[in-house]
Amino acid sequence: MKLLIKYRHKIVSFGLLPTIITLIGLHFFPATAMLGIGLAISLIGLAYDFFQLKSLNFFLLQGTAGIGTCFLLRLFTGYEYIPPRSITPTLEFMLLIFAFIYLTAPETYHSLLKKFRLDSSISYRLEARVIVILSGLHLLSLFLLQNVISIHTNYVHYTLVFYAPALIYIICLIINMTGIRMAASTYENPCCVIRIAPICNGKIYLIPYAKADSGKRVWDVPLIFPFEKCPYKSERFAAEKVKAFLQKQPGKCSFISPRLILKYRIDRLTPYPIQLFILPIDKEEKSIAPEGRYFTFAELIESPENFSEILLAEKEHLQISANLWKEFNFR
Repeated sequence: MKLLIKYRHKIVSFGLLPTIITLIGLHFFPATAMLGIGLAISLIGLAYDFFQLKSLNFFLLQGTAGIGTCFLLRLFTGYEYIPPRSITPTLEFMLLIFAFIYLTAPETYHSLLKKFRLDSSISYRLEARVIVILSGLHLLSLFLLQNVISIHTNYVHYTLVFYAPALIYIICLIINMTGIRMAASTYENPCCVIRIAPICNGKIYLIPYAKADSGKRVWDVPLIFPFEKCPYKSERFAAEKVKAFLQKQPGKCSFISPRLILKYRIDRLTPYPIQLFILPIDKEEKSIAPEGRYFTFAELIESPENFSEILLAEKEHLQISANLWKEFNFR
């Protein structure tokens, strides 16, 4: 359970839970009331995803649209468009349509993400394929066997008509959770490493580190943190770490929030992706950490052996950012 909580932002099929709850609840509660409850759960999940995680889970969107359509039809038209004992196949058909649209016209979904500036790093294609294939086969079999299966043969009828849709979505949830568990158990590493470099007047502030292999002292940025949460939360994480770091220092230092300037990965230096931030400082004489000091970028070029390899790889980007900040004093 701890593993699932840790990787909950990657378990995209959690968005299927409102749909599963609704499909199961339709067997025990009045259809209109259960559709309303399922729609409310979907809307709450969608709002949390949108405002808190800054993303849009496709399955929450699919469930909201499918359940909402069935709910409005049943609420305002009664049994005119959704006859008795057909609410579950109708809902399954609506969900199948939205999954099919996602697979055949993904640009529609991605344009929606881009419009609201939401995270789009997660793919739902595997689970959507499972839904389209299994739901398509299920609905086709219902159509072909509609004259063979009688509602009076309760066991066969309920299994094929009512239980199968919920089982399809439970299978999707299990597939995704199993994949995340396997990936986490074989490669449980930080999502990335965050490096934060204080800059002031075109200079960079560094502190000494002892190299593990030789014990030799090399200079590097003072703030380096492994980051295991969602990539789009890294800027908030960096700001929190900077604030906590500066509060521990003897002198007060005015600063603005760290700014992300580069995302990169160099396999020979680190197995993790790196996000590089700069932290602009207003006055060079203010203390940041007693063991550190400011360096000019010319010093990095003249004596590269005194600095970490990762810092040297970042040097040009840091120098450009430091000079721009010195010249234009961005706010």
